[in-house]
Amino acid sequence: MTTSIRRARNDDVDFLVELGLHEDVEPFLSAVSAKDREAVAAEVERSQREPHDFGRFVIEVDGERAGAMGFELANRRSRVAHLERLAVHPSFRGRRIADEAARALQRHLVVDLGYHRLQLEIYGFNERAIRHAERAGFVREGVRRRADVSPEIRLLHDSVMAHNEAVRTGEWDDFGTWFAEDAELVFDGVPFGPFRGGAEVEAAYRDHPPDDEVLTFDVRAEAGLIVAHYGWRREPSVVAGRMLLTPAGGRIAKLVVTFEP
Repeated sequence: MTTSIRRARNDDVDFLVELGLHEDVEPFLSAVSAKDREAVAAEVERSQREPHDFGRFVIEVDGERAGAMGFELANRRSRVAHLERLAVHPSFRGRRIADEAARALQRHLVVDLGYHRLQLEIYGFNERAIRHAERAGFVREGVRRRADVSPEIRLLHDSVMAHNEAVRTGEWDDFGTWFAEDAELVFDGVPFGPFRGGAEVEAAYRDHPPDDEVLTFDVRAEAGLIVAHYGWRREPSVVAGRMLLTPAGGRIAKLVVTFEP
């Protein structure tokens, strides 16, 4: 298997649009990423017109389109490039294609274009992308300041983000680490569970994965609990029930998920 990268051409635009809108790719791209055909075509044209300052690349595996990646000049004086838009089509995942493509782009930027520093940003919940960046040689230097919310509420939001990533990717490894060793997961209103301990919780999700992502509508602290109304992405305006989370030591000690008419 040979992985290579090349600068995107006009005949790649449809592939790039389809990739960026894929349900397993779009949530991990920046909110300002180009998504419609006109915007993507404009980026491809700019990549060809300004090859030292801007780039959109196609990842190929044995000559077949498999993904995309890009960069943009961040600081001309210091020769800093910001890497962005790395996306591998789900049908090519699991082969470390992103690692090889990232190293190829790094070589091009440093050796061919003369950049001195490469940088990128990754959502904190996207553990797969963080592991990829570390394998590719990046060093974590800092974390952007979050909004001022309590660690307990942050725990709920971060665990929901991890849940949704696992729904999209089918990879439930390490999901149980959000739960304490003696945690309890209870579903109220459906004949499923309860489950005890992080390992049992992880196995339950892996063996019976949800078919949709969770949305939260309102979250509040209430008598030692974090209480949130939640719904499903397929019906984004409908409340499906409540999540009642009991935190302990930065992990989930108990989570009750209700299913309400």
